[in-house]
Amino acid sequence: MRSSRWLDRFGVPAMLAGASGLLFFGNLGRGSLQDWDEATYAEIAREIGVFHDWIHLHWNYLPWFNKAPLYIWLTAPLYTFGVNAFWARAVSALAGVGVILLSYAIGKRLYGRPVGVGSAIVLGSCYQFIAAGRFGTSDMLLTLFLYAGLYAYLRTDKGPSWWYAVGIFAGLAIMTKGPAGLVGPAAIGVTLLVDRRFLSALRTRHLWGGLAAALAIALPWHIASYVQYGPAFFNQYLGNMVVGRVGQSIEGHTGNALTYVAYLRNQFFPWAYVVPLALLVFARDRLRARDGSWVIVVFPAMVFALYTLVQTKLVWYILPIYPALAILVAALLLRAVKGDVLALAAVGLGAVAAVVSVPHAVTPDSPVLVVAFAGVATLLLAHSWAVKGAPGRAAVGVVVAFFLATVAIRASDLYTAGDLPVVSIAQTARAAVSGKPVGLVLFIADPEQVMDFDVSHSLLFYSHRPVQLTVGAAAFEQTVGCRVQDIVLPVKDVPSVPPRYQFSAVRKKPPLIHGAVVPVAGC
Repeated sequence: MRSSRWLDRFGVPAMLAGASGLLFFGNLGRGSLQDWDEATYAEIAREIGVFHDWIHLHWNYLPWFNKAPLYIWLTAPLYTFGVNAFWARAVSALAGVGVILLSYAIGKRLYGRPVGVGSAIVLGSCYQFIAAGRFGTSDMLLTLFLYAGLYAYLRTDKGPSWWYAVGIFAGLAIMTKGPAGLVGPAAIGVTLLVDRRFLSALRTRHLWGGLAAALAIALPWHIASYVQYGPAFFNQYLGNMVVGRVGQSIEGHTGNALTYVAYLRNQFFPWAYVVPLALLVFARDRLRARDGSWVIVVFPAMVFALYTLVQTKLVWYILPIYPALAILVAALLLRAVKGDVLALAAVGLGAVAAVVSVPHAVTPDSPVLVVAFAGVATLLLAHSWAVKGAPGRAAVGVVVAFFLATVAIRASDLYTAGDLPVVSIAQTARAAVSGKPVGLVLFIADPEQVMDFDVSHSLLFYSHRPVQLTVGAAAFEQTVGCRVQDIVLPVKDVPSVPPRYQFSAVRKKPPLIHGAVVPVAGC
């Protein structure tokens, strides 16, 4: 009994933490930071060290108040160990480990240890989840605080003081990604209505204490920013970055009502194919439950519906749904192992759909089926021997092994990425100046190719120099005027440099080139 309790409390979480640590931290610094968001967050954290201002953030050496600051605040101290991609991503990777552990804790609380472990395994084999934990933006940290809040809510039946934790994590979620942090408390509110416990919860003083804790965490920075910037703060922070994305697609990230269905199929492959029946099995088993467990369905449903309505579509917006879906899938697999007919049928149908769709989820020339089935054959023999005549368990084991092998092959690209050409170009530009940062111009001749060549965010981070994006020859002349200017541009745009300037190359790394322009006429 004591060993089982130790395993529950320390052993399994330690093993999951170690395995997920390898998953997220392995080769984490390999591959340069990506434009735009990842390099943006990394640079804002770096500029905290430049301006020594933790409240009023800066990007490109100008005030920046687009997003809530918590991810940036947590990243900035890590630059003590090095200003590089590893430390820019470390908070996200650590949050990924935390979400794996929370999926185990929530799955265990709702269904028992086997589902808890299964939830962690399913989640750890989700391509988009792995990618997000290795990407230096706030989405994984937001997911961590949202699920910490859900876990605290599921504990409120053990003591109302858990409402304080719900409030604390809600405040931290808001400080991570602004209004997006409200979806967790909203899901809890809807679940309380479903459970017919909403009014009784409102009569709990601890709930109001949790609300006070959330406000105490979230309000000070928002108030300080408003005092500093006035209405411009909310116009940008809420207007452009929230309301603007709801009503129209930003930066070409458009889609339709089925966009996130396609994202889910591709990014939660191959588990996505059993999700509909996992929801059906959950509803059958928990139809009359009043224990708060419906939050595990209400929460992802709200996230999915909310971002389906939002006009700007981005794959990482629905990251918070994956842990909940992993728990539901793990519960379905356990039902199937126990011989539940509906669960077995669901797993079987999901396996068939996944096999049929493999060519759509990986590159056509990938040997995924050959390698996956080779691994499955070995596991099948071992599993069949172990269960000795339990064909249902063996079948489920085969499906799970096939799914895991498929994901492992697909995710291998996350660990082998190299640096983009902009890194060496930026390092050359950084070495060209000393002392106070001197401005750098990124010139793109064709407005139609801005999305292809706008590396201004990573150029800024790696060069440690302010970068001004200039599009078109007329804008270039207006920006540069009659001064000698360091510039970076696509190699193909060198002939498009206005004739009044002489361009001298310093470093060429296709498709980019770094050099200087000197005015030779008109000055």
